Amino acid sequence: MKFQFKPAVLGMAIVVGLTGVGVSAGSLVSAEGPAAATAPAAAVPTNVLANPDWTLEIPAGQDIESLFDFATLGTDNVYFRTEQGESSFVVQALDRKNGDKNSWKYDFRAGTKMLSGGDLAYGTNGDVYFLGKRAEDKTHTLRAVSKQGKLKWTTPVEVEIGGDLHAMPNGDILLLSSVQGPKKAEMYTLLRTFGQDGKLKSEKKVEVSRILENGQVLGDAPTLQLYASIHALSKPILDYAIPKDYMLFYNFHSNSSGPAVYPLTGGGTVIEIYKDVKIKKSKSNEAGIGSKHMMVVFDAKGKKTLERPLADDETFVTAGSGYILQKGQTFEAYDANNKRTGTQTLEGRDLWMMVAPSGEVTVTSKKDGRFYALNAKTLSKVHEVDMNADAERVRGYSFYYAGKGELYMLGRGEKTVFRYTLK
Repeated sequence: MKFQFKPAVLGMAIVVGLTGVGVSAGSLVSAEGPAAATAPAAAVPTNVLANPDWTLEIPAGQDIESLFDFATLGTDNVYFRTEQGESSFVVQALDRKNGDKNSWKYDFRAGTKMLSGGDLAYGTNGDVYFLGKRAEDKTHTLRAVSKQGKLKWTTPVEVEIGGDLHAMPNGDILLLSSVQGPKKAEMYTLLRTFGQDGKLKSEKKVEVSRILENGQVLGDAPTLQLYASIHALSKPILDYAIPKDYMLFYNFHSNSSGPAVYPLTGGGTVIEIYKDVKIKKSKSNEAGIGSKHMMVVFDAKGKKTLERPLADDETFVTAGSGYILQKGQTFEAYDANNKRTGTQTLEGRDLWMMVAPSGEVTVTSKKDGRFYALNAKTLSKVHEVDMNADAERVRGYSFYYAGKGELYMLGRGEKTVFRYTLK
């Protein structure tokens, strides 16, 4: 079996509407948005956003737009990874209640010309952890920045190959990395555990390849083995022989771009696998190479319950105890028993589906400025907005939806972040 996530590789790495709320004069004028502030009250659509809770201007030269969808929600802050030139690892934090007053950014390059590696993790205490190596450093360094944007501590760490950094719910910081043994062909995976003070608590050799965002662990084996946690490696909760020529796909719906292994509430699991196939050559694909994808569903006992090929225009996300399948503008929700529980057809080009921290499913069209927040089980609309309603020209928008009515919006090519509370 080909396994795409053999030992730890560095990784790093929504838009909403307000139904039944009117628009105050000039509500989005400063962002050159399309808000019909001058239109007669009766003509204003009910899904146009009202005045924002606050706005914040992002400094020039700082690209927040490209990664705006993949924010991380903290207790007090919402964190965006932004770009500021090459080898850039900049964290932009916005205070959720008063983003225009208590925001900060931290550039982990700190003036260095080159920064290699780079893995970010966000602690439950609000700290941001970063593993990287500056040009002048002899080793990698683990750094912690407080939720106020101040450097708290640094810890030198020997990392030979890769690095997989995670902040756990109990406060521990886990680092999974590959180590070259004494013999040239010998290599093993080392798990190190650090406390919130940066001090090493333990280290041990393990036979795992990746720690997932929810704390589950992928085993380092010929088959796909999934364990409940790093502390429960005696028996896998899932052991699946991936079919010949197939490989585990990537999770492009999260900011880690990790393996496409998704837990379901109640203990089930969904994975996505793929294999390369030959297709007819075209101007856009001179090599004539494509891919064939398949979704595989397992119950809480690790038994396979569904093996479903995916068409080229099909994708899915998991939410709660089920999953949502997208084909173009059509969405279908299924429970853990693969019974359809809801369906929805939405407007907009290049619709992109994600799951908010609240569990709501968001569907957005950056091109058309459309956003939908949907109930994950029934796919009924919770919020809806059309940012280009009554606009003379259609503009693009990026969104991050924290759930429960908390929306962050950025106009395409603009530097002003808007925060709204949806009712």
